[in-house]
Amino acid sequence: MTDFISLFVIVSVALIAPFISHLVPKSYLPEVVVLVAGGMIIGPNVLGLIEITDAITLLSELGVAFLFLLAGYEIEIKEIKGRKGAVALGAWLLTITLAFLVVAFTSLSPWSYEGSAFAIALSATALGTLMPILKERGLMNTRVGKAVLAHGTMGEVGPIIAMAVLLSVRSTLETILLLLAFFGVSIAMALVPGPVRRFGSRTVELLHWKAETTAQTTMRLTVVVLVGLVTLASVFNLDVVLGAFAAGFIIRRAVPEGREELEKKLEGISYGFFIPLFFVVSGAGIDPMAVSQAPWLLVGVLLLLLAVRATSVWISTFFSPQNAEYTRRERATIAFYATTSLPIIVAVTHVAISVGAMSQDTASVLIAAGAMSVLLMPLLAAISGAAAESAPVDFAIVQLRRRHRASRPSPQGKSRAKKVRKVGRTRDDEDPQSRGNRKKPSVNTSSLTHTTSTQKVKKASRGGGEVGQSRRLR
Repeated sequence: MTDFISLFVIVSVALIAPFISHLVPKSYLPEVVVLVAGGMIIGPNVLGLIEITDAITLLSELGVAFLFLLAGYEIEIKEIKGRKGAVALGAWLLTITLAFLVVAFTSLSPWSYEGSAFAIALSATALGTLMPILKERGLMNTRVGKAVLAHGTMGEVGPIIAMAVLLSVRSTLETILLLLAFFGVSIAMALVPGPVRRFGSRTVELLHWKAETTAQTTMRLTVVVLVGLVTLASVFNLDVVLGAFAAGFIIRRAVPEGREELEKKLEGISYGFFIPLFFVVSGAGIDPMAVSQAPWLLVGVLLLLLAVRATSVWISTFFSPQNAEYTRRERATIAFYATTSLPIIVAVTHVAISVGAMSQDTASVLIAAGAMSVLLMPLLAAISGAAAESAPVDFAIVQLRRRHRASRPSPQGKSRAKKVRKVGRTRDDEDPQSRGNRKKPSVNTSSLTHTTSTQKVKKASRGGGEVGQSRRLR
């Protein structure tokens, strides 16, 4: 009975949240912030309307699994290959390095569980949380949105692997071997769709044919892949986030061009039930009294996120392939979006608490800081983006750069221009007398006179013929 009462209150908050978010114009108040704040209010630390039982915890873990499933599904390999992916990876490596340096100057040891958890929390980007915000603001297919997706991908994959290595109770070598085994299984599953499409077209056709019936085969197959990899991660004592992210990547590999009906179903079940439940339950774990007793820690975490993550991403934009096209405000917009962090913070604090390396009060402050980052960073990014749209100076500079690149002549054009200039110089160097003595083309006047007389004779004969013909008729 208690589980159903708690579930009813949670889904009621999830229903009200988008309407409250809609009251604030221009999406300045993300729905995620309302969900976390609502969970804190109804949680055991404030009103006590819900209890976090084992059943609610299981549903919450499924929520984070679907969140990272969608995050992995949104990744396009072509967007993170080459220089763009290398720049995003370099930005994350710089971020994690700065984070450990910051921890080294605190009372925490950078090699302790709590110090490592704090550093990983500072290096994360909430790609799954950012995607709805980017979609609402129409940025998914822009150069800013693509840069944010690249940094978000590295900002989620990197912390997930760092969690598995640094926050494991096993030895580092054993953890790395388990990670390699997990990645091996994931890669094998990702390679299966190719042979299936080539040798089992009838099976694939049957799956697609049954996808729109009550069988819902594609949806059930997706759930099997998700639950299977999450279970595999649990068996290896890895975080469920890793399995869910790998599942999304595998599903995307199976349908590289995407399937609209599958995406709609995934978003419906994820954003309709599981993901809001995860954020509400995460908010229920925040203790407002603990946050109020350490406000300096809350503000300090937000400032460190800006100093560590935002600075690294901002620096990386100067090494991006689109460096010449970015304005100053677009660089700031990318940096602010990439500093948004919440789900990884929740996962990191959960692991640290489970091994006894972090207190519940510290975890409450970190989760509250993550929720504040979801509110403040997209707000700062929106303000920066709005300023970029109304900044004629930056826009004019970018347009001038593009025109300059477009006006650059090709090598053939350059050689042609040199020849023309050389000929012009030789003619200008000639003296007026030699220019006057230059022979002009002569005209044969006698041939012109002969041609004119011949034409007159022909006209006369033509006229005479007409007169003779008229006389004969008479």
